[in-house]
Amino acid sequence: MTHTVPSRLLPLVLAATLAGAAHGATILQPDEAASEDVFVYEFGVPGAFRIATAARVTNLDSQTLGALVPAPAVAFGNFLGSSNTEPLIGALGETRAHDTRSLLRFDLGSLAFTPGQVGKATINLFALPGLPPFDNPTAAQPVTTELHRVTEAWSETTVTWETQPAVAGPFTSAMQDGVNQWVSFDVTALVRDWLSDPGTNFGIELLQPDIITAASGRPIASLYASSAAADAALRPFLEITAVPEPSTPALLLGSLGLVGWVSRRRPAA
Repeated sequence: MTHTVPSRLLPLVLAATLAGAAHGATILQPDEAASEDVFVYEFGVPGAFRIATAARVTNLDSQTLGALVPAPAVAFGNFLGSSNTEPLIGALGETRAHDTRSLLRFDLGSLAFTPGQVGKATINLFALPGLPPFDNPTAAQPVTTELHRVTEAWSETTVTWETQPAVAGPFTSAMQDGVNQWVSFDVTALVRDWLSDPGTNFGIELLQPDIITAASGRPIASLYASSAAADAALRPFLEITAVPEPSTPALLLGSLGLVGWVSRRRPAA
């Protein structure tokens, strides 16, 4: 059985849900108001997609874009992404690329259990069809997305490509071979660490380490639904499976079995 907790109920329900989920999982899937996820980028030029600011110095979070007048031509706030492309030289001699990265953080403050009770934890993202100028991953040309541990604080409404936080080396990665499917990253050890020392939970960054070009000549990138996605079921979620605690009957039977084993051993001794 899987438990999905609405973001408005997280502080009250999550701890109790996890405690009772000995054979299931707890899912944290916040909406845009409660989430911390953002899409930073270095593509385009001032005015592209009706985003007035220059590339690298704004981000594609829905709250940030919502303050722009007129609104951007593309609802970038609904997306997260990771890409890596060849740098291009612009008309003014500037170097620019179509690179994107994503930052995510899940608040674990309402989880009232120990690190040792975490059996497995995964971050899950729904892969969407790409936007121009990108192409989609396929079975013939999959892409690998790295997950890095973030090591300093950031804000989804102010962070940009130029100010993105420091990260540690690759923690894990996932291969994507298509779209309209879930992509999962194993973050069990990270979640245990964050529960042991909550002050180190600065979230994660997703990036694509390699440049992969499709037969069309366009770069292949990963695009994911963000916490602002219209379909709530497709928003990023953290799934935590608890280690089942032994029940009282099981402990009793185990104790009786041990006593029986000892009593059988005594005559032989």
